[in-house]
Amino acid sequence: MALSTMGATSAISTTPTKMKSLESSSRSTLNGLAPEFTPTKKSCRSAPVTPCKNDANDACWEEACAAARWWAEKLRQQDQSSSNGFEHALRGLILSRCRGHWYPQDPLRGSGFRSIVNDVSTDPILLAAGEATRIRDIRSRLPQGVMWINPKTVKVKLEEDRWAETIFSCSAGSSHSSASASEAEDDDT
Repeated sequence: MALSTMGATSAISTTPTKMKSLESSSRSTLNGLAPEFTPTKKSCRSAPVTPCKNDANDACWEEACAAARWWAEKLRQQDQSSSNGFEHALRGLILSRCRGHWYPQDPLRGSGFRSIVNDVSTDPILLAAGEATRIRDIRSRLPQGVMWINPKTVKVKLEEDRWAETIFSCSAGSSHSSASASEAEDDDT
């Protein structure tokens, strides 16, 4: 009986150490996935507040920037630096998720895999970005809804809305967000 109690005590005492090493390894993994922060020229009219690095290997960088920017803007009760850090971490995680699952010729293929959900459960990449930037209780700080990140378009359907809203749309010849496209139409008239 004494041996089993000692074994349990020993296991309990090593658990915090193991958990700390797991936390530090997950942080270093997240840092390795996040793209380097370097300012770039704006290629869209509604370029993100935090510039994106256009990596030739990341075909979905504009969509990832738009998606990360939208979630960061919706973040409740956070200062600007926390919001920027969250956007940066989330962008890297979105780029990682989309890598190998991006089909410009068949945009709906893989749509469910690339989607980000904050509803009954919270998407692991939202949780990871929140943890990387030390934002607690990320689920309650973001609106409930689903985001679909597809080639040339990013849409969001919030729980309280009836229809999905297009937050980013890019035509074959040029890059415009949905807001910029309507502004361009107004300029033509």
